[in-house]
Amino acid sequence: MNNVFKFLLLVCFAQKFSFGYEKVTNTVTKLREVLSWKQISYEIDGILYNRDANYKKTANALYFEDDLEDSEKYFIQYNNVPIGLEVWGDKIFVTVPRRRFGIPSTLNFVRNAPWKSPGLQPYPGSEDLVSVYRPRIDVCGRLWMVDTGLLEVPGNRKQLRNPSIVIFDLKTDKLILRYEFNDADLVNERTPGGLTSITVDVTKDRCDDAYAYINDLATESMIVYSLKSNTSRRLNHPSFVHDEAALNFTVADYVINWRDGLFSIALSEPDPRGDRTAFYHPMVSNQEFSINTQFLKSGDIDNNVKVVGTRGVKTQSGSHGYHAATKTLFFANPAQDAILCWRVDTIMAPANIGIAIQDHAKLVYISDLKIKGDDLWVLVNQMPKFVFSRLNTSEVNFYIHSGKVRDLIRNTPCEQ
Repeated sequence: MNNVFKFLLLVCFAQKFSFGYEKVTNTVTKLREVLSWKQISYEIDGILYNRDANYKKTANALYFEDDLEDSEKYFIQYNNVPIGLEVWGDKIFVTVPRRRFGIPSTLNFVRNAPWKSPGLQPYPGSEDLVSVYRPRIDVCGRLWMVDTGLLEVPGNRKQLRNPSIVIFDLKTDKLILRYEFNDADLVNERTPGGLTSITVDVTKDRCDDAYAYINDLATESMIVYSLKSNTSRRLNHPSFVHDEAALNFTVADYVINWRDGLFSIALSEPDPRGDRTAFYHPMVSNQEFSINTQFLKSGDIDNNVKVVGTRGVKTQSGSHGYHAATKTLFFANPAQDAILCWRVDTIMAPANIGIAIQDHAKLVYISDLKIKGDDLWVLVNQMPKFVFSRLNTSEVNFYIHSGKVRDLIRNTPCEQ
């Protein structure tokens, strides 16, 4: 009798184990963790900086002194918070804007490595950059960014140089352009801190005729730049302004009361004339807007903006990106620790907005989102916790994830 009982127990255990194994192996992992850090470290000139470097550094020497001010210290590890990313071959670009003291390099990269927490390496030729947020790579192999020129330390803001568009040739790692914004582009001293993303509009057969659309979330406008004419103009419209009704959402239990205007601009595929639909939104809004890029290029926007629709409550979005093959927009959604999706060939309404993935641990404040081919990439940095409280440096705080677009839209309203 005991042997029979043992046999039945073994059968039940085997069935249970088999079911559990099958369930795990059939589960689609929508995102994979590519990189993660408890705190950011750097690899500079063969030296690994993984703890505070409390000395002054110049091009030629190190200066060790007692009682240094934070503003003089070369590296204060806790102050380094990544915000933007890009992907080029085996390189992953990571930006660290100078929002605090002790940040040795603002534009950096790592190569795909077997370890998940590599030291950031400064990008060649980036030593003169002051502060970069979210760079973009175009189809012509060029890395575009806005250097705000601003040391953005609370209580000690300093405009070290004029904000400008900077372009590198990724094939040679050489700087090919620095364009300083004109006075008409810059409303007041708050504008440079609002220039946090850039979207590049260009085709492979017309690399010299590129346009860039730059958000200004601080003074709620857009700057349009033409590479061919090397000129820029500032555009204003009510749709660039934050919505007071969408204020005071929470991220990780912290109330977000930032009045961030225009935040992200995502482009559709070009039409036969080479123009695209530009989808955009303020961070503090649940609405999406659009305009044909021909009107951005000409500056004639007043009567050409369209209200695409409303995503629904708690759908405030930072960065977003468009996947042409599935006609899907993906939204970084801080209010729900999620990535949302919407197919642009459907009506924008809450019923057509899908939660592609949600994670209350590893998706707490998605700071940047990119579509690269058929892959989606995001950088997560827990910014509200850094601003309002303190990061736990014994835990992982920063992530870079990637996933297949079609996996992300599976079993959502965005699935084809």
